[in-house]
Amino acid sequence: MYFEAIFSPANKKEYSSEAAGFVGKRLPVQEGWIIDEGPYKGQQCYYAPNTTIGKIPVSDLQELKSIPFARWQQLYSSIDSEIE
Repeated sequence: MYFEAIFSPANKKEYSSEAAGFVGKRLPVQEGWIIDEGPYKGQQCYYAPNTTIGKIPVSDLQELKSIPFARWQQLYSSIDSEIE
C-alpha cells in the first residue's frame, strides 16, 4: 500500500541534517517494519523512498493516510524534483 503523511519529528536530532528540509512537508511514504530497539521500540515505521530520512516511526508522521498509487507517484515526483 501507498501512503502520504506530513513529516513532523518530535526530536529532529535523531535524523540527518538533510532530513530537516523535509520537516513539515507532505511526503510519499511506504510501510516498513516494526521497530525492534531504541526509544521507538514496538512502533510501526515508514520510509520515504529517494530521501536520506531513513526509518520514520509512526509517531513522527501526521495525517498518515492510504492513497492511490497515482497520487503517491505525484508526491514522489515532487520530492525527486526538490532534490535535484
